Amino acid sequence: MKAAATVRGQFHADETQYRAGRGDFQVPELFAQAWSQPCYAFHPDVTAGCSPQVTGELDKIVAATSHVARYNPIYYAWIGIPTLFPLSEHTFTAMRLMSALLNAALVGLTFAVLVRLRRPLLPIAGTLAALTPMTFFIGGSMTPQGPEVFGSMLTAVALLAIVFDPRGALLAQRAWMLLAGATFFVLARGLSPAYLAFTVVVVILVAPSLATVGSVIKDRRFRWPLILCASVSVAALAYTLSSGSLALGVVYPDPSLTARDVVVGMLRNTDYYLEQILGVFGWGDTHLPMWLLILVGGVAVFVGVFGLALGGARGRLVLFGILAASIVVPILAQVMSYKDSGMVWQGKYVLPIAMLAPLVAGFLAERQEAVSFALGSRLLRVLACVFGAYETIAIVVNIHRYINGANGPWLELVPGAWHPTAPAWLTVLLVATACVGATVAIARFSSRLTLLNEFGATELRTADSSNG
Repeated sequence: MKAAATVRGQFHADETQYRAGRGDFQVPELFAQAWSQPCYAFHPDVTAGCSPQVTGELDKIVAATSHVARYNPIYYAWIGIPTLFPLSEHTFTAMRLMSALLNAALVGLTFAVLVRLRRPLLPIAGTLAALTPMTFFIGGSMTPQGPEVFGSMLTAVALLAIVFDPRGALLAQRAWMLLAGATFFVLARGLSPAYLAFTVVVVILVAPSLATVGSVIKDRRFRWPLILCASVSVAALAYTLSSGSLALGVVYPDPSLTARDVVVGMLRNTDYYLEQILGVFGWGDTHLPMWLLILVGGVAVFVGVFGLALGGARGRLVLFGILAASIVVPILAQVMSYKDSGMVWQGKYVLPIAMLAPLVAGFLAERQEAVSFALGSRLLRVLACVFGAYETIAIVVNIHRYINGANGPWLELVPGAWHPTAPAWLTVLLVATACVGATVAIARFSSRLTLLNEFGATELRTADSSNG
């Protein structure tokens, strides 16, 4: 609804019958029917086959309700482009593809920064650890949290690259990539400006040298990207404050709740919030097997241990600070809003902060150069294989939930099973091919880097012997 309204010039909804943040837009009939599509939401054993066919005059303008009426329109303008073409049920797929394309571009830019680091192996490992199955589920959905998550990742990686590998020849390129990431990050959601500020503080605290930070800020090649980043951030903050976009369109108020209840309840639910960071799909009704969650979390812990062991005292404090913030920030946000909204927090909302832990750990560990290129290459190849495996399995679990229900059989179809437009086996094959391709690319890159490093070391030893 919001996307279709935005591309048609409607930036304000009629909220007269609703709470702040929820309202009616005038959009084509197709989008009014969208509310009946997720008939399986919150019912894990109901398949997606219950979704009714869209019918009628799909381009007829009617009132339709949106619970994100006040959200920043930038993202919605992008995914709303397909709604300007002839409408059908495939319009929703096209909108998802637009969202996925944007998120994939942000991931691609992140790795473009990583591969040009002087020592990229452990930072890449940290990035793989940050890319949990939950992030890719968000990336394939129609939600502004996609560019928030992947924009935050690109922003953090670009900033860390600038301070940990301060080569002047790459500064301009990294600065413009930083601008791209920060723009999509900060314009995504109401809390994004605060998350961006936290990211900047973290990078300054872990920077090997404050003098490097100062010299980068003063460098004329960094000036315009920095000015534009600041301008976009101020604009995003101004929009949040003026529009009231922090108002929630979906609320569950509970007059009996107290601040103490919120704090205690959220602390008790820490394990569930962690599970949501790793991977809980759909409407919180599709859970990954425990062994898979342990595997996904284990990769992040593995990278984190390297960061703690090799990061120095300041680095350890920052890593523990990120972990603490991942718990404390959600509690503070919920305590400030529970009287109006009730308990609505989800673990995925704090991903821009939580992802910083493995990202920072990877840079801290690589800075010490305690891990040889050969060992780092082998570690990265193993992690890439594990990463590709659990991402593929997570997709299979999610597709199974929609076809047969979360607890349905795996080898036969249940009555009322969902039949996707593209065969499920083809989707799984494409995902598996992408994961295998990424794994092979990372393996070849790490092997080539190791060979180049060993060749360079051999040449240096030969030159030293000749001079001697």
